Amino acid sequence: MPIISIEVDGKVKTPEIDPSCWISESAWIIGDVKMGPENIVYQGVIIRGDFARIRIGAKNVFQDACIINTAEGCATRIGDNNLIGFRAIVHGATVKNNTVIGIQSVLMVMVTVNDDAMVGATSFVGMRKKIPAGQKWIGRELKGENTQGKLWELGRQSWRKMGMILKDQKSKP
Repeated sequence: MPIISIEVDGKVKTPEIDPSCWISESAWIIGDVKMGPENIVYQGVIIRGDFARIRIGAKNVFQDACIINTAEGCATRIGDNNLIGFRAIVHGATVKNNTVIGIQSVLMVMVTVNDDAMVGATSFVGMRKKIPAGQKWIGRELKGENTQGKLWELGRQSWRKMGMILKDQKSKP
């Protein structure tokens, strides 16, 4: 299992993983990630804390090939006892406790999924949406104005910058 430290802005960020966790040898955990006890991380999962930190509580299950990552200035927080489904993406979002994030669902930046809620399979939860406790979100947002142009440009710049940082680190002996 690759556990990878990265250096960003002169600070080394190394994953901290409670020894009671089980992590597949084919999962990748990168950067500023802190993982509490008894988490289960299956094959192909990527948990990447490069642009911001990721904090994960206890007793979560991350099914095959899900991606947990961050965005510039948007940390990811996952509470306790959650199921993150196959190929789901949690991108700079907060998932509280006792939730289910369905297969191939996408949670965008600043989304909050409150306690005991469910995001149905293949759902898309757009930026800043809040899913109330005990409720479910099923479906996709398909209409509306694109008012996020400046935010997307920030994302493009952030990805270029991070790629150059990683490129420079790889070329060092």
